[in-house]
Amino acid sequence: MRILLITQWFDPEPTFKGLLFAQELRRQGHQVEVLTGFPNYPGGKVYPGYRIRPFQREVMDGIPILRVPLYPSHDGSGAKRAINYLSFAVAASIGALFVNRPDVAYVYHPPATVGLPALMLQALRNVPFVYDIQDLWPDTLAATGMMKNAVILKGVDRWMNRIYHRAAHITVLSEGFKQRLQQHGVPESKLSVIPNWTNEDQIDPAVPESVRAREIGFEGRFNIVFAGTMGKAQALDTVLEAAELLQSSQPTVRFIMIGGGVDVERLNSEVLARRLSNVDFLPRRPAIEIGEILGMADALLVHLKDDPLFAITIPSKTQAYLLVGKPILMGVYGDAARMVEDAGAGYTFAPQQSQALAEAVERLMGITAAEREKMGTSGQVYYRQYLSLAVGTRSFIEVFSRVASRPRLDILKRLLDVGLSAGGLILLSPILIILWALVKINMGTPVIFQQRRPGLYSHPFTMYKFRTMRDAVDSSNQQLPDNERLTSLGRFLRASSLDELPELFNVLKGEMSLVGPRPLLTRYTPYFTAEEGQRLNVRPGITGWAQVNGRNTVSWNDRLALDVWYVQHRSTLLDLKILWLTLGKIFQRSGVVVDPESVMQNLDDERRNRASL
Repeated sequence: MRILLITQWFDPEPTFKGLLFAQELRRQGHQVEVLTGFPNYPGGKVYPGYRIRPFQREVMDGIPILRVPLYPSHDGSGAKRAINYLSFAVAASIGALFVNRPDVAYVYHPPATVGLPALMLQALRNVPFVYDIQDLWPDTLAATGMMKNAVILKGVDRWMNRIYHRAAHITVLSEGFKQRLQQHGVPESKLSVIPNWTNEDQIDPAVPESVRAREIGFEGRFNIVFAGTMGKAQALDTVLEAAELLQSSQPTVRFIMIGGGVDVERLNSEVLARRLSNVDFLPRRPAIEIGEILGMADALLVHLKDDPLFAITIPSKTQAYLLVGKPILMGVYGDAARMVEDAGAGYTFAPQQSQALAEAVERLMGITAAEREKMGTSGQVYYRQYLSLAVGTRSFIEVFSRVASRPRLDILKRLLDVGLSAGGLILLSPILIILWALVKINMGTPVIFQQRRPGLYSHPFTMYKFRTMRDAVDSSNQQLPDNERLTSLGRFLRASSLDELPELFNVLKGEMSLVGPRPLLTRYTPYFTAEEGQRLNVRPGITGWAQVNGRNTVSWNDRLALDVWYVQHRSTLLDLKILWLTLGKIFQRSGVVVDPESVMQNLDDERRNRASL
């Protein structure tokens, strides 16, 4: 399988889905190419040995890489970051035309703009893409204060919904992310949870020599290490407040903050102002050195501000901490806390509560060294079993394989749809004109009934049908039941399926297919089971497997099961078989019920009533 990695950040920049991921994909038997920018993260300055140029090809450990130009920046300026993100997106969209056509593209998010080259590949070269979400935009932008403009945030939200709709599959790092995307209307069947791994080649959990410990002041103290970005999202004032609480009661405790970020200078000033002798800052270290420093710690600290968004994320340092094999103090609610608890790898505490952090530290100090060592070992076992690079890559390959098998079938199906719908509209145009006139004379305007229905991946579209019911109300100005509004012409149109002919325009527009699960009412979607939700993974059809196997005479459970069977077994031959059987059903008028509500409940009513029993 040929796989293209599209990511704004790649080695030598620090990233979790970079060269290590590409090497593992190749090790497991696949061809990999990378589309990325010139390295400048996190400092915003182009790395030594590189200079911005139109394009640059290189090979890194056997992995071919195409680098495209961008505006290097990564400071606190929202405008500069936006230019950084947009410049890469535009350049990568052009660069996407110059890579070998892959079977599938993998897209690393953030930033959200990285979806643009994926859309370009999809539109021009029919390449499906898997979208890997590390941050939920615009939620993260708002939560971190990176962007406060409501208009821009709304625009980002619309853009993300488009990406969700167009992606062949979406991977997320936690169950919380999955649930949030389902609230955005992404069907469960389109989502997979694949937790992150860490840079295993750069994390050496071996215990360092004591002389090294003495050099950086670790000896003789209970060292709690925080390693990583120090910004507003980390809310590290909580750590300083906890250090102040522990300074006299636990004099051996020392908090060591390693890394960089927009808040480092302010935090340093706070330490001086509070006269804290138990908090030290170390500069950002090369990734290859981080494992050694973490290995010298007595405990490792994770902390994020108390925000609902962070309750569904798992900070990337968590996996590194687990692999190192040291007890973890987790100051994050939700998925990250559950991971530490499931692993038995440490203690959790309420974020932004300094007293809770201080108590967690004292609790950890109160157990034996052997018990702390057992916590660390449990974390390592959990990491290797569920989070390792090899485990995660196998999960991605399973997703890639499913996605890559679809394009050829989808192209042929679309060609069949366009050809037959265009031909049908031309051949049937006299009938369409006659029916238009009859409906207008019999029922007035509008002649075409339009209704929003859920299409591919639940994306709503307007479905067209000939009108079959008149506008009629009772003495209270309430609309009469369907069976009383249905006209004799309407009954004929439904019984002959002629009312469905305008849907050929939906097929021509790409909103529907000739064959697929019938588009049901939008209000039914929340009542689908996870398995039934698979029917939303393909374009809805004018006819389908359920329509030639009972139509409205089968129960909802059976009807939806038939739709799922079609999704799982679809092929060009099956589509042709369904079209042939449909013609027979139309002429025989088999399974036709002109007023479905007369023989079965609405799906939402049926399942709501069942749930209440």
